[in-house]
Amino acid sequence: MALRSRVHLTTRPGLALSAQMRAAISILRMPTSALLEDIAREAAENPFLVVDSPRTASEISAYDYALATAEAPESLHDKLARQLAVQHLDAPTLAAAAFLIGELREDGYLDATLEDLADSTGAPLAILEAGLRALQRCDPPGIGARDLPECLALQLVDAGIAEGMARAITARLEDFAEGRWARLGPALSLPVAELERIADLLRRLTSSPIQSGDSTPIVLIPEIRIECREGRAEARLNSATLPMVSVLETDRGSLGTDEMRALFERAAAFSEAVAARCATLLRIATVVAARQTAFFVNGHERIAPLTRGEIAETLQLHPSTVGRAIAGKALIADGRVYAFGRFFSRALAMEGGGISPFDIQRRIRTLIEREDSCSPLADAEIQAHLRNEGVDIARRTVAKYRKCLRIPSSFARRARKPLAKAGMQAASGP
Repeated sequence: MALRSRVHLTTRPGLALSAQMRAAISILRMPTSALLEDIAREAAENPFLVVDSPRTASEISAYDYALATAEAPESLHDKLARQLAVQHLDAPTLAAAAFLIGELREDGYLDATLEDLADSTGAPLAILEAGLRALQRCDPPGIGARDLPECLALQLVDAGIAEGMARAITARLEDFAEGRWARLGPALSLPVAELERIADLLRRLTSSPIQSGDSTPIVLIPEIRIECREGRAEARLNSATLPMVSVLETDRGSLGTDEMRALFERAAAFSEAVAARCATLLRIATVVAARQTAFFVNGHERIAPLTRGEIAETLQLHPSTVGRAIAGKALIADGRVYAFGRFFSRALAMEGGGISPFDIQRRIRTLIEREDSCSPLADAEIQAHLRNEGVDIARRTVAKYRKCLRIPSSFARRARKPLAKAGMQAASGP
């Protein structure tokens, strides 16, 4: 039988991002300090971009001075890009992995699904999957995880456990937490001694790839100002943060060369992207101010549960757009700067409605501050107190929140009492 080669032409509808749209997305997710540097760089290269600084030379802040004189630490993006470069990836996979770096949350998780990213960018799903696998081979272990089990599984793989076994282990986390060796042994075909070793390893893993104290502290520059008037919180753009960016007024027909016309178009696109970023952030901040009025008006003590999905639904945006817009951004209220991420959390179960982790941590701190120093409250006792107040959370969740508050265990707090007493006696003298 003779073989014949045929060529078939087909059309398939799809979405693809233009270069201008990709630049706009990049500007949207830039931290404020990075955008300030990008504006300065673009203004130096493009004669059609006009930048009017909101500050005079005599009003240079300490942060600006630090930026000008201190050596910049290597960012997470640079660290991951350097690790990807040595993996000898093909060009599409490397590009996909680099794109996914920009989609990471501050804690290293990947919020957006690959299917959504494939739909919004037009990139093949298989290429995005290959890029994610490459990203997840980078350090810190767990980077690019989409949920807690995957984060723990990646850390187990880094610790020397086979990938299939690691995923089987993280599918049975509750059994490991309760020490159900009789159930785990047959399921995983492992002896009790090995199961106990894995349980001990699980206890030493982290719940997120990037811990709050892992990276160099970032100075947040607030782009939004919250003002309280007559019991209402209102969001405003902080005019002292970003310069005014516009395009030099000129007749486009008078631009003689293609290079000059390209620079003019680039300046226009850059100016529009900065304006769109500010408008999007202000829209999100307006909803945050309305939903968190109790926090801003009543002494910054309560934060209501609020998710990115709720904001996206309210503003008719994609959740990934909300994530990009608030990443690395901050607001200022009553002279205090807060990262936008602080106001987003899922509601935890409570009688009569939901409660945010922030409010639960505040209750835990209050209980510990009022405890008898001779008999500090154990985590189980704190759990019981919260349950009496209608908040039903696990003991290990209490322990996690206590650690977030940098409060030692009841055993350590009890041990402090005789040490403090001995110190007072020594200070009083004979």
